[in-house]
Amino acid sequence: MFLYFPTNYTWSLAVLRCLMSGGSFGDVAWACAGLQEAARKGPRGDAPAWTAAWTRLASQTEETAEAAFEAGHHVTARGAYYRAAQYFQWAEAFSGPTDSQSKSLYQRHLSTFAKFAELSQPRIEIIDIPFDGASLKAYFAPAEGVTGPAPTVILSDGLDGTKEEMFPIARAFAMRGISCLAVDGPGQGATLRMSGLVARHDSEVATGVVVDYLEKRSDVDSNRIGIIAASLGGYYAPRAVAFEKRIKACVAWSVIYDYHEVWKRRLNFESGRPLNVADGAALGTTEHHLLHILGVKDFDAAMAKLEKFRLEPVARQIDCDFLIVHGAEDRQAPLAEAQRLYESISSKNKDMWVYTLADGGSGHVQVDRPEPALNRIADWMAVRLNVAK
Repeated sequence: MFLYFPTNYTWSLAVLRCLMSGGSFGDVAWACAGLQEAARKGPRGDAPAWTAAWTRLASQTEETAEAAFEAGHHVTARGAYYRAAQYFQWAEAFSGPTDSQSKSLYQRHLSTFAKFAELSQPRIEIIDIPFDGASLKAYFAPAEGVTGPAPTVILSDGLDGTKEEMFPIARAFAMRGISCLAVDGPGQGATLRMSGLVARHDSEVATGVVVDYLEKRSDVDSNRIGIIAASLGGYYAPRAVAFEKRIKACVAWSVIYDYHEVWKRRLNFESGRPLNVADGAALGTTEHHLLHILGVKDFDAAMAKLEKFRLEPVARQIDCDFLIVHGAEDRQAPLAEAQRLYESISSKNKDMWVYTLADGGSGHVQVDRPEPALNRIADWMAVRLNVAK
């Protein structure tokens, strides 16, 4: 995987994720030009320097969008609002939940995406789905060229991803005549930040509510619903379809078979020494975000909650059409995780694509080379949902 910051994997991954979600390479290179030294400052890098650089980029891009909109140049405004939304996501990403800038930056991320959605053709709906006393935050991207109810895919991300980041996938499906309902589940994106709903192991509960919602829409063919989720979504989606049988096909884009084991390795939890927030100086941003996402105060509580984040007890119950997509050099989810899930599920129609260094896309969720994986996945789902395109 290409490391924009040779000494900082997390920042480099963020750059690739932004580009994968539709950021401009020139924009990103301009924002990051002075950050090489900041990237070398400890396991987290100089987070304030990162935030300042990306806020500058996002604000400038938002200004371009606003000026274009006022002048009636809606195509320019739409594109700039979309890029600004991606940049505001990354401006906020490495600030802590209690950081004074965090809330305002995330609000700007949501507001610029909403303006992009308003200008989109067809228009993208911003939706709240009632759940657990609050709401799941979502958007609905309609299929293109479809009259009547369309097949629909539920789209979700991972530990620190957002539904807005996944829009290129929704766009790939829309062009194939498939609608997408992109959802921030509990512990994700706006559902965490705005609704206060933290992560939970039983992803089938929220997914069931989402399917209930889709069944009430007249523009959705409820007999042709699929799901695709990336990164930690490679735990959430398989877990959901083990119980939610209304979903016909599932794509796990990077598999997390045992999330407790993942964090056991990351935190060296076998040392037997309690690992609490006081140890934070030696840890990166993702580790600190884990506490917020799980709604716990220390890493011991986090590890206790993660005990249930395992697919082994439910994998045999998975019987829908199933695709695993994984990178051979994935540094966050070893290939063995994907192989364990593939061998465990009961699906008669199952497949696993492993991208190697020679193929390109051998990193986590193919961020190092998103194509051809993204469009191959969309084609696979189109076949499973009987789309004649």
